[in-house]
Amino acid sequence: MLRIIPLGGMSVTKNMFVYETESELLLVDCGIGFPDESMYGVDLLIPDVTYVQNSGKNIVGMLLTHGHDDHIAGLPYILPKLPDFPIFASRLTAGFAAERMKEYALNRKINIFDDERGIRLGGFEIESIKVPHSVPDDRHFVIRSRGTNVYHGADFKFDFTPLDGVRPDVQKIARLGARGISVLLSDCLRSEKSGFSQSESSLGESFEKEIRSAKGKVIVTTMSSNVHRIQQAITIAASAQRRIALFGRSVEVNAQVAQELGFLKLPSQAMINKKKIKNFPDNKLCLIVAGSQGQEGSALVRIAQDEHKEIQIKPDDKVIFSADPIPGNERAVYETIDALAHLGAEVIYHDINDELHVSGHASSGDLMLLMELVKPKYLVPIGGTYRHMVQYRKLAVQMGYRQENVFLLEDGQSIELDAGGQARIGSSIPLKNILVDGLGIGDVGKIVLRDRQVMAEEGMLVVIVPIDEQNGQIAGEVEIISRGVVFMKESQALIDKMKKEVLISLKGMKTPVKEWRTAKERIKTNLEKLVNKELERFPLIIPIIIRM
Repeated sequence: MLRIIPLGGMSVTKNMFVYETESELLLVDCGIGFPDESMYGVDLLIPDVTYVQNSGKNIVGMLLTHGHDDHIAGLPYILPKLPDFPIFASRLTAGFAAERMKEYALNRKINIFDDERGIRLGGFEIESIKVPHSVPDDRHFVIRSRGTNVYHGADFKFDFTPLDGVRPDVQKIARLGARGISVLLSDCLRSEKSGFSQSESSLGESFEKEIRSAKGKVIVTTMSSNVHRIQQAITIAASAQRRIALFGRSVEVNAQVAQELGFLKLPSQAMINKKKIKNFPDNKLCLIVAGSQGQEGSALVRIAQDEHKEIQIKPDDKVIFSADPIPGNERAVYETIDALAHLGAEVIYHDINDELHVSGHASSGDLMLLMELVKPKYLVPIGGTYRHMVQYRKLAVQMGYRQENVFLLEDGQSIELDAGGQARIGSSIPLKNILVDGLGIGDVGKIVLRDRQVMAEEGMLVVIVPIDEQNGQIAGEVEIISRGVVFMKESQALIDKMKKEVLISLKGMKTPVKEWRTAKERIKTNLEKLVNKELERFPLIIPIIIRM
């Protein structure tokens, strides 16, 4: 039996899939997820690999589909938890992944796919297929094991006029489909969109118009991994006799890797050191800047806040957003746009000109074409929200598939395939949200997040009670520190009430120093009642007993 378990990837990000037999595991992708607004202080999320760690089975290898962070950026956090095994990727994906690992002093070799010959990892036979996406060098896989063939179709679109000339290998897809595919796992993020996704090459005319019409300097921001988009902006800017500089670590690093591997061509005469832009007039500059999603601390956000060392916005400047906001980032993006507009820049974004961005994901036409080429028995939409999965199922039904043969899964829910290629939804494994907060991995849980949320929304009170260790009695004045609850200088009467409440809470306790847990709970409970009565708020209350 072959079992497929998504540890992440059923809801857009944190992609990681496990292909499991009786004795072996094959892993596909190792991405990160992004925290929502309730996860105060959390930097990112990573897949929960507890099941993999405890399975007792041999991990025969890992496949990486493409170079986006939600598919590769979990490597530095996950690999140290697992035994050594071979990793395979395309050249650019391997370059991006190696760079991510280098940041964490993790040295793991990444092997490059042989697209003509395929590879064998334990009992798994894998063939890779070239497909276009918003980051170059994307791959789909056909994974064979236990007499079944699975088509793993992560993020893609059918672009037949790509900038790099690497078209989707539809002949190979059809050839592999003709051998018999049991299950198709398919990108579904744009299943609601009709027709086919536009080609990346369709943006050239709009870029040309916007860059050539700018009176001051041009600032272009896009996803730092979108090498083709960056290439178009650079090529057109160079042809317009503008000098080009890169700003933002992600853009600079990705451009360097892509250039070294031959995926990006930087015109040497047009490129300049970013620290020398002041040596050129504004109307001769084009700056490629990281921060299209309004990320705090990014180069673009610092420019918008007028805090960037090298770049200041002037009235004739033009800022081009060549990326749509990722769901959840809309507020940050529009705040950045507003700030740039306040500084006097002309800001071009999707709502003004929708011809400066195309999606790298398959629309309904692309998805139905893949179904037709692969001709699977069963289908599993991946990489989208539940509504995208539902719409994908409707497309499949239009193509003649039975609704019950389209499985809508959640992370941790498995599919089981027998030797005859028959599939069914199997058992689920428990998964936790593994949160990364600074250097801490997995040490921030629900209780910590709840406390952070309370502090953010209701504020915090720290109550310091000095206790004489010899007799267990109060040894000085109780101190109240308010953060985000009340302004202490203007609320002295309430602060005095709180201090009295603390004394009342400890009254009658003969040895509070020995019963400090009970003392803290009394203080906390009674102060919560008082503050709620006075302010109708529930701040986080932290009693601290100091032994004198």
